[in-house]
Amino acid sequence: MSYFSAVIQGGDLTTALRDRLAQILDLETTETSAIPLGLCFRCRGLGFRSAIALKYAARTGQDPHSVAQGYLERLIEVSRQQLLPNPNNGLSLTWKAIATERGWLEFWLIPSDIGRWLDQLLIVESPTIPSLDTNLLFACHYLQARCQDLSTLARDYADCSPQWHFDRTPFSVWEQALLEAIAHCALASLNDHPQPHLIIALEKSLGEFLRHCTLFYFLRSEPERGAHYWQWLTYLRQFLQQYLPASQDFFIIPNL
Repeated sequence: MSYFSAVIQGGDLTTALRDRLAQILDLETTETSAIPLGLCFRCRGLGFRSAIALKYAARTGQDPHSVAQGYLERLIEVSRQQLLPNPNNGLSLTWKAIATERGWLEFWLIPSDIGRWLDQLLIVESPTIPSLDTNLLFACHYLQARCQDLSTLARDYADCSPQWHFDRTPFSVWEQALLEAIAHCALASLNDHPQPHLIIALEKSLGEFLRHCTLFYFLRSEPERGAHYWQWLTYLRQFLQQYLPASQDFFIIPNL
């Protein structure tokens, strides 16, 4: 199993991975945006995959898996040769890298770094905010208020503190769906392409999360898992505040 590190600026995982790939492809900075790279959720967690080996193999007639494996070895070697980055210059995250049999390069953020990336999204300055219709905006702010209320109530109920435990708690289907929705929304905003349909998916996944997440049961029966879900609720309130338009006066009484 192969691992490498990449430094992100402002939560932008896509740019960080493309910069890493550009190093092994000897590309100029202006060419990195052309590197094929997209989110991948073939497994639980947060992943990306690239078709750079498939494209090169198609041009040269080589075996895609062999090309991908060669790229992977160069990527790991470059990562080992470089010194650890200065924390002031960004956040260093660790990835598990895989060369699939079909020739895809896949990169999976290690579980303990998922929470660190999520937290990084909250300190981004002025992400691009989508325009939403009133009904969708109301639904999102209603869920935001529910997260805040549950998180506040947990302070008087729990014997622990909210904390990420991605590396020690089971990854449920509804938690995975929420992580995917946040990844799509955040990366679109960070690259100046926010889309309302991504917020719709986020609103639905958040509703499912709240429906399945029996927070107070877990806080008593499985405190570590309960602390993890509590951290989700605390986080979601802040994320929605950061990446949604401001709330409106939804109940305006007309003058009679």
